[in-house]
Amino acid sequence: MSCHRLIALLLLPLASLQAAGNTPTTWSDDFSDAETFAKHWGPYGFLATGIDAKHPLGKTVSGKDARPEWWQVIEGSLRGQCFPEEKHPPGLRRAITGTDIRVSCRFKLSAGGQVGISIGGPNPVVERDFNVAGVHIRADAVTAWDNDVLHPKGSPQAAELKAKGIWNRKFFYAKTVKAQIAPDAWHSLVLELRGKELKVIVDGQLALTYVTLCGDVAKHDIGLQPGGKSPQPLATWFDDVRVEPLTDSNHTQR
Repeated sequence: MSCHRLIALLLLPLASLQAAGNTPTTWSDDFSDAETFAKHWGPYGFLATGIDAKHPLGKTVSGKDARPEWWQVIEGSLRGQCFPEEKHPPGLRRAITGTDIRVSCRFKLSAGGQVGISIGGPNPVVERDFNVAGVHIRADAVTAWDNDVLHPKGSPQAAELKAKGIWNRKFFYAKTVKAQIAPDAWHSLVLELRGKELKVIVDGQLALTYVTLCGDVAKHDIGLQPGGKSPQPLATWFDDVRVEPLTDSNHTQR
């Protein structure tokens, strides 16, 4: 089954990363040093083993138990890989602070591949810390995704799910815009989240705007994900990741 089945994010918990009090408001990583990468970023994913009714995505692993092939620093860039035997792409998270933020990076897609960027915070919609904004980028489209509740808060259905330890949450694609993004070439990406409004800028051009359900909360981490659909492993590359406060001087006016 393809790791492209990102709808399985319904069941994906955040890694146990919380923005520490000493996390700088502005930071960057050019992946020039593997030790620095290992210190600041936390990998997680689902192995192809252990799939059953209770664990439909397989065995959950994170940190040092994560599969080393998922993420590797190679010649000063970060390569993320997903594998067709696994039901969900792996992820990587790093702590951030701030409310109105700007996330930028460079990325490179494989043919048929996908880039995923998520922003985590205390999501009031789903009543647990989780992603409050996210973007998927493919060669032909840019998509904003979001999370909502399956059943109204306080309803018997919501209470029943809570009693079973099941999240009252649904993952959905909120807005998709067609694009032309060449594979196997480096591109620039900027995500700006001011209040609830998300802007996605690819190669200097505004690609998408979306009003999130709860993107105005304080943020505590960002996530990177490879992705795509292929019978072979797919690689997605990242470099020059930077997080900073979104101010009038660096806000894209479009």
